[in-house]
Amino acid sequence: MDLIEREIAAIVAEVAELDPSVLVPGARLSEVEVDSLNMVEIAVDIERRFGIRFEEEELIGIETVERLAELARDRGATVA
Repeated sequence: MDLIEREIAAIVAEVAELDPSVLVPGARLSEVEVDSLNMVEIAVDIERRFGIRFEEEELIGIETVERLAELARDRGATVA
C-alpha cells in the first residue's frame, strides 16, 4: 500500500470501527461490513483530508481501499 492507500485505510477503519489489519490489499469493503452509510462518511472524511470532491455517482460500486485511493488520486489527492 502506498501512503494515500494507508491513510484511506485508516479512515475506513476508524469510520467502520474495524481493526485495520482486516483491510489487506484487495479486501472488499462489503466483506468487512462497510455499508452505504459508512461509505458516505468515509467519502466526506477523504474529501476533507485531501481537499478533493467526489461526485456521488463515482462512489457507486467502489469495493476496495485501492479503488478508493485510485479515485482520490484521479481527483488530485496528494500527500505532503
